[in-house]
Amino acid sequence: METSGGILGRLFEKVLGYITLGLIVLCGLALWRIGPEGRTAIWNAIWRTAVWLGLAAGLPWLTRLFIARVLEIGSNWAGAALLAVLTGIDLLVGRLLMQGWPDSLWGWIAALTALAMAGLYNYLVTEYLAEQAGG
Repeated sequence: METSGGILGRLFEKVLGYITLGLIVLCGLALWRIGPEGRTAIWNAIWRTAVWLGLAAGLPWLTRLFIARVLEIGSNWAGAALLAVLTGIDLLVGRLLMQGWPDSLWGWIAALTALAMAGLYNYLVTEYLAEQAGG
């Protein structure tokens, strides 16, 4: 079956596939060489991140229960307060799961980026729910 990219497209796909395979093998070797303490720390970070992502993704959908009441108030401040509360809960849960503040610049950048993305997600979901509720 011919692809639209021709021979260069297929060559690019093959090279990209080999690069990806090489990176997966290198990550596996690094994880194997890191030792038990490092593996434990990595798995702890993975499960804490997964829990936070699950809670941050599910939380704004609970506003479906009372979004009509927020719309009845008819004030932008009510919507802003709702978003602030949702993002504050995301911050609190993230802080509890991290067990402390970030200790490096990259940690702060990652934490603030995740919080900003959670805030944007909260806004998009509540906006969608408000439209569905007739607001």
